Amino acid sequence: MIIKITLRDQVKSFLQDQMMNGELSFGERISLPVLAKKLNVSVTPIREALTQLQHADIVEAIPNRGFFLPLPNIEKVSELYPIIANLEYLGVSESTYSEKDINRLEALFEKENTFDNPVDRIQSDIKFHELLLKNYKNDALKSFLYDLKLRVFLYEFYYMEDANLAQTSSNYHKNIIASLKKGNSLKAADLIKESWLTSIQFIQQHFKQKAS
Repeated sequence: MIIKITLRDQVKSFLQDQMMNGELSFGERISLPVLAKKLNVSVTPIREALTQLQHADIVEAIPNRGFFLPLPNIEKVSELYPIIANLEYLGVSESTYSEKDINRLEALFEKENTFDNPVDRIQSDIKFHELLLKNYKNDALKSFLYDLKLRVFLYEFYYMEDANLAQTSSNYHKNIIASLKKGNSLKAADLIKESWLTSIQFIQQHFKQKAS
């Protein structure tokens, strides 16, 4: 089956890469010429793609200034994380996992404990969550989740900057794998939901400390 990659999806992926590499942060302006050059298209379809992302609240448009990543909003964390938690709970609870799937999760888990920087940690975390939902058949849910996760990506990035919090995430991964090995996908789903919900308070504390 041929998977059609839209310009909107390419822009989302590019923005995520820029955030991951520290080239874009909260409140920063998104350069249309840079995006157009990178994706080898004119500025007009890039503007259209960014307008679509604006409607999804992934970027914001400021009149006469252009497109920007939104500024930090602690209220958004409290709103979005429970949605992500419940959608991933649904996906994991209704998925099946082969021995090969679990082995791949274990391989990711073993590597993530060797990483000492947030870029590697968050890349590994993204792959872990993608693999958890790989066998889930609802593509609409997975697409919606992708957009939601892009909206909270920078919060997650700062979470992974903290070695202790990264270890907390890794511990959840370990317990999720253990549950799947026992064939208990409901327990694994409970853990994935808990991991998202418990991270809310840590992220809120992080930004309160930065603001003080």
